[in-house]
Amino acid sequence: MTELVVSEKTIAQLNKIADDKGTTAQKLAEQAIRQFLRDEVRRVLQRESEAFCAMHAELFDKYPGQFVAIHQGRVIDWDKDQLELYTRLDEQYPDTPILIKQILPEPEEVYTFRSPRIENRE
Repeated sequence: MTELVVSEKTIAQLNKIADDKGTTAQKLAEQAIRQFLRDEVRRVLQRESEAFCAMHAELFDKYPGQFVAIHQGRVIDWDKDQLELYTRLDEQYPDTPILIKQILPEPEEVYTFRSPRIENRE
């Protein structure tokens, strides 16, 4: 296990905030690191989504209706069965964010929600 080294100044600031919040510096650090990791996954998947949209026409010609896996801006695998694809990727790339998308005629699915009209009775 790799040990993280944090400056004394950062530890002092973290301890003060932890005291103010009635928690521990350890818990705050864990929360902050987890949030950073979630944000990083979102950033990576956004980049992969942009690559998917840029390649969509080519992907639709080659893999219509199938699921593709995009990693580092390129297709690394595909399958008609999403679960089969996910299972393979989980074995080959554990803990790696990979975009899995079905190749449909449009790069992004469009949802239409109908709701009752609200009338102003004044």
